[in-house]
Amino acid sequence: MRYVVCDPVPALAPFLECVWTLEGKAEMLAGEPQVVLPDGRTELIFHFGDPFERIDVSEAGTTRTEQPRLLFAGQLTRQLVLHPTGRIGVLGLRFHPFGAAALFSQSQDQLAGTTPAVEDLSVRAAQTLEPVFGEAPGLAEAALLAQAALIALIDDGRIDPRLADAVREIERSHGLVSIDRVAEHVGMTRRHMERQFRQGVGMTPKRLARIARFQRAVRFLEGDGDTGRQGGAMTAAACGYADQAHFIRDFRGLAGCAPTKHLLNKGVLTGFFTR
Repeated sequence: MRYVVCDPVPALAPFLECVWTLEGKAEMLAGEPQVVLPDGRTELIFHFGDPFERIDVSEAGTTRTEQPRLLFAGQLTRQLVLHPTGRIGVLGLRFHPFGAAALFSQSQDQLAGTTPAVEDLSVRAAQTLEPVFGEAPGLAEAALLAQAALIALIDDGRIDPRLADAVREIERSHGLVSIDRVAEHVGMTRRHMERQFRQGVGMTPKRLARIARFQRAVRFLEGDGDTGRQGGAMTAAACGYADQAHFIRDFRGLAGCAPTKHLLNKGVLTGFFTR
């Protein structure tokens, strides 16, 4: 399994956080479904190999849906379960929380929790991006071609600079900041800022702060390279939770399981998509 992450080209840096590729075979994952956790980001996904299946579980039962080969992944409202089906060859363009608003005219909150084909959102975007499949001899070349195509589609006039500043303020604090203080910092009323977040980010600022804190907690649990793995109580204290019970409750709400079960069942893709 080969996972590569790189910075976007300079022209897209205001909108994209990174560009990544993933290559391998489904059997490398032992045929197990893979869990992707909410991270406050949206993505453009190109499947050059066999598309993944999306697995949704409800009271009515379990449904498996084959993903389009060119799709947009909206903000995750809960864990996303994917099942690789064969050869894996994926290119992802990961947006900043507000970045996709420069590409699609739809309100981002309407796309939260969905993974539609790009052609269902914008025929022009699909027609501009689809040629990448036929022109790129490999994923590295595809990453450059996809970014070149995306530049022609981006409309930075759709993003309020104050929204971008508000997102950065929340992320700098790892979600530990008053939403009223953020609104005051960027010169908006709280109500207006919340409308801007739903439209441009796909969630409220309070939820983005919750996810920023959650992602930091995941890094503490799994070991961030500096401190090594931390226990639940230490993670709760370090990441600003009221107590361990609050941490477990919040973690379960976003990850669909308790922290200990996450560590036991953590799939390969979970590690790739933890910021």
